[in-house]
Amino acid sequence: MRATAMRTVAAPILILVSLLALVVGSAARGVGAADHLDAPSLGSLSAGAVKGDRDINDVYVFPAAGNRTVLAMTTHPAVNTAINAFKTYATNVRYTLNVDRDGDAVQDLAFVVTFGPANMSGDQSYTITRYTGSNAVTQRQGNVRGTGSTAGNGRAALNGNGKAFVGERSDPFFFDLIGFRGTLGLDTMTPERLCSTGPDPDPDQTGEDFFAMLNTMAIVLEVPDDQLGTKIGVWADTRQLIGSHWTLIDQMGRPAINTVFNSGADKEAFNVTPPSRQDDAGKPFRGNVSGVLQALGGYDAATANGLAAALIPDVITYDTTSSSTNILNGRAPTDDVIDAELGIVTQGGIPGDCVGPHGDYLSSFPYLGNPH
Repeated sequence: MRATAMRTVAAPILILVSLLALVVGSAARGVGAADHLDAPSLGSLSAGAVKGDRDINDVYVFPAAGNRTVLAMTTHPAVNTAINAFKTYATNVRYTLNVDRDGDAVQDLAFVVTFGPANMSGDQSYTITRYTGSNAVTQRQGNVRGTGSTAGNGRAALNGNGKAFVGERSDPFFFDLIGFRGTLGLDTMTPERLCSTGPDPDPDQTGEDFFAMLNTMAIVLEVPDDQLGTKIGVWADTRQLIGSHWTLIDQMGRPAINTVFNSGADKEAFNVTPPSRQDDAGKPFRGNVSGVLQALGGYDAATANGLAAALIPDVITYDTTSSSTNILNGRAPTDDVIDAELGIVTQGGIPGDCVGPHGDYLSSFPYLGNPH
């Protein structure tokens, strides 16, 4: 039944993926994942993650037991491969998890992680500093919430009954990247297609998870809900000390926003534009989202503009009283964001990639699977 249904929409899908290739082709030639290597300056699959230690892969926000919330970010794409075997954090980069408490896309709370130099074993000390109010934006006056090391289990206690983990983990993201590239015609050497692992491009309800054996570096915080607020927005950024200024290098909230909707120079611009400025007059980002939705999903302009308004600014919205997550409320490692976003972007033309969550997630802190 599934194969018959898919053949019925085969012609529209070919049109959609041809357009999609034009929009996201440059990203797909890199790792092309949620946000892995999402802009040329951060590297590519062939050239390596030249700035992998400041490249944000994914951001997660989800509930934990006891009225607590997990905030997590991953960096260093494919850290266990030859293209990015450098597993240390940069000592001149600040790794930040931002929290907006009033819906204006400006951080009211920021957890900033900084690192000392690596020892002979590659282990690093880390410090987590909490900034509030206007200091969450400037990162000028904060208070240290905890210190730890990537050695051992990588864990630390945070003031106020919080927890922290920093270190290498199994990459929680899942996606049939090779089938995606084959479907879009970006890789003519592979017979793989979405929902097919063999030479026959007809769907057989299987897929090949490109990320199943890859590792990443992760920062995972678990904090009581009453320290965050109720209806919050969350995103991550990395800032590098250049001269005497902490310069924004990468930022992301929801998965695949920059990867899918921006192209060319707009990818670089998006990464250095904080959410509060992404919808400024003259910025192209909301228009980019609307244009892609109209081109790929056949949406009318009004509907596409409405969806674009929900996706820009790029912030994960979350209600800390929630007991679960969905595409508009947080993001858990098991959430199939690729299926959801393919369905939205193509208005059901491409229903998904037939790849499901990994089997190595942990049921307790730090939740992400042990490294391979």
